[in-house]
Amino acid sequence: MTGDEGVRAGARAARRLAELGVCELAPGLADAEFDRIEAEYGIVFADDHRAFLAAALPVGRAEPPDEDASPRNPWTDWRDADPVLIRERLEWPVDGLLFSVEHGWWLPGGRWGPRPADPAEAVAAARAALASVPRLIPLYSHRYLPSRAPGGAPGALPGVAAHGSPVLSVVGGDTIHYGRNLEEWVELEFAEEDADGAGAAERWQEPAAGDRVPFWSDLVV
Repeated sequence: MTGDEGVRAGARAARRLAELGVCELAPGLADAEFDRIEAEYGIVFADDHRAFLAAALPVGRAEPPDEDASPRNPWTDWRDADPVLIRERLEWPVDGLLFSVEHGWWLPGGRWGPRPADPAEAVAAARAALASVPRLIPLYSHRYLPSRAPGGAPGALPGVAAHGSPVLSVVGGDTIHYGRNLEEWVELEFAEEDADGAGAAERWQEPAAGDRVPFWSDLVV
């Protein structure tokens, strides 16, 4: 997929989201707004993610949440949301992993070495290791797409694609692929069941090896 194809894929995902009518949409982000956001938060949107938000900016639910649903807005309003809230969402994946580490989780496979016996030391070691993994950008609730290298630095985030990365659902140490790409995620997250009754879980497929997100995809069991 070329860069232009990534832009077209993001635009198609935005059109499909609008067709489904599941969220309130504001005018898309302009280039100057992307520049400000990326500089302020130290992230770089992939081509498809950028095109998705440039077509129209999801800013809230289409309808009030159900009684048993969280009242918190699942969408990130990159234009008008409180920067503190945006930073919270940006830090959520790492903070969630560190919380899991504090309560006994440790990266399997020995890549972090032996787990320190002291929980505080384990958290410190995990925090140091996580400083080099790709940052994740909030998409919807705890669904994320990876950031590219800030400032265009080659190799800063090795293996993060310019577009076509899978959407990740991240809650503590529990990570799954929630769509092989942005377009598929829109269908799995918001579209109705297939005509034959197959639900989203039955249609999930793992991304190709070359499309996986470094570190984060390795957490998927």
